[in-house]
Amino acid sequence: MALSDELNKYIPKGFGKKKTKKGVVTDNTDSKVDVTHYNIPVTKKDTKDKHNYNTSEVSTSVGTITTNNAINDNFGDKQSATTDVDEENTSGDAEEMEVPVSYHVAMTGHKKAVSTIAWDPSGDGLASGEHGANMMLWSFPSMDRSFQSYRTVVPFEGQQIHALKYNSTGDLLLCATGDPRPILFMPDGRKVCEFKRGDMYVMDMRRTTGHVAALTSVDWYPESGKFVTAGADSTLRIWDCERPQTQLQVIVAKTQMRGRRVAVTACAYSADGRTIASTQDDGGLSLWSSSSPFIRPTQHTANAHLSGTETSAVQFIPGNINHLVTRGGDSTVKLWDVRNLKTSLAVKDNLPSAGPEANMAFDSDGRHLLVGAASAGSTPSQNASIAVLNLSDLTEKHQISLPLSGDVLSITWHPRLNQIAAGLTTGTIAVMYDASSTRGAKLCISKRLQARQASESTSIGPIITPHALPLFREEKPMMAKRRRDKAREDPLISQKPKVPIYGHGKGGVIGVNETQHIMKSIMKDTVRDDDPREALLRYAAVAESDPMFISPSYKNTQDKPLFDDTGMAEEPEMKRRK
Repeated sequence: MALSDELNKYIPKGFGKKKTKKGVVTDNTDSKVDVTHYNIPVTKKDTKDKHNYNTSEVSTSVGTITTNNAINDNFGDKQSATTDVDEENTSGDAEEMEVPVSYHVAMTGHKKAVSTIAWDPSGDGLASGEHGANMMLWSFPSMDRSFQSYRTVVPFEGQQIHALKYNSTGDLLLCATGDPRPILFMPDGRKVCEFKRGDMYVMDMRRTTGHVAALTSVDWYPESGKFVTAGADSTLRIWDCERPQTQLQVIVAKTQMRGRRVAVTACAYSADGRTIASTQDDGGLSLWSSSSPFIRPTQHTANAHLSGTETSAVQFIPGNINHLVTRGGDSTVKLWDVRNLKTSLAVKDNLPSAGPEANMAFDSDGRHLLVGAASAGSTPSQNASIAVLNLSDLTEKHQISLPLSGDVLSITWHPRLNQIAAGLTTGTIAVMYDASSTRGAKLCISKRLQARQASESTSIGPIITPHALPLFREEKPMMAKRRRDKAREDPLISQKPKVPIYGHGKGGVIGVNETQHIMKSIMKDTVRDDDPREALLRYAAVAESDPMFISPSYKNTQDKPLFDDTGMAEEPEMKRRK
């Protein structure tokens, strides 16, 4: 028999104490994070998506999870992000422009400008380099919403990091710094090998076994253990991971400017690996065939960009071996056809770069191009800006404005995760995503902060480390100079004379006071002034009357000496006495 509505009101629906949950972040995986548990201020947003993220501004100690209302406001007269939308329609404006910028996460840790970002093919790991010589490694599956890197590596002390690249399998990370030597790392930051440096005193760059100036760019050969490096010594060099002591090929770039050596600023392999594209600081763009002897480029244009500016990036369009895009220091982005480099297919100007490492990012379909736009002045902008260009003609479709200070220097778009990572000049890394994005940063925002357990304080006695006692201490070998200095301080080894003791005597030594020292200087010894012969004759009478040494022993048996004085009659009296 069915119960009536009146009876249903008195039937309990649950048992036990109920807790109210506030500020819960959920997604379609049924994972929940109580945001208020960590004292994170939650601002309720009207915007909804199918993941039902109640995003908010969080404190700087745990990263930033923000709904990009400022981004959506820049899309013109489209529907505002603060308007209620259906649960099926996810952030309508971002969905229409097909760029995942509905939310962003700010990852802090770098102290200087983030010059390069590399995302591994799986999307679980991210590597970032800065101008302060630090390379940070991030792991999204192991991070919580604090977004802290798990390792910091310094490839070369004091050298800026210019480029980072994962290979196609993601098991090797290639690093290019201000040092001439490329360096290879494992994904966890362990050093694999360091490639050889060339002889800087050899003028012919083909005769050296490595770069002799700073590296500027690197790129992997598709599906192989080979890679190409570009350097400021006007060369491109092809290397094999199994042979770090010498390069496989050397490409020397030429310039029409006399009396100077041109620097190769960027390089890239085509998707099939048959072509190498390179740019120079004199504005030149060159194409090299991988099967040629690399004596001269197959195609070259001398005025691709303004001479004297650094062309910071050259990249082939994904899935297209006939078209590439370059970004120059003259605030332009150009589209080229590799079959004819005489003129560019399209040009987009008024896009100043934030530095010599400024790059570009493509989507997986090859329809959109992301370019970080820097401020015109010397001071960084209050809102980081990213231009979304149409790859067919480089027309600007959208302008993305992030609520983060600084300029975008490096940017990458992961095709599998559908997430964008941008490195700013302030040291912040912004990871953008939307409802269609998978894994990556979305793995971290649904995790609780790991609570730090207070360590129990226990009273223990003194700890004696091994070899701390003098009896068991082993002397470390030291240099000859330090050994001589230490022996000089030892009075026994150096045979140092004893220092006179002033004041009261000690240790059986009589002390010398100042009065004795002064009297010694006043009372001089006059023994040296006496005549030695007269000093001996003073004791002649005493020796004759009281002999003490030899004469008493032979006194009774010694004959009396008899002298012949006949020859002395004519001598004076004084001489006869002798």
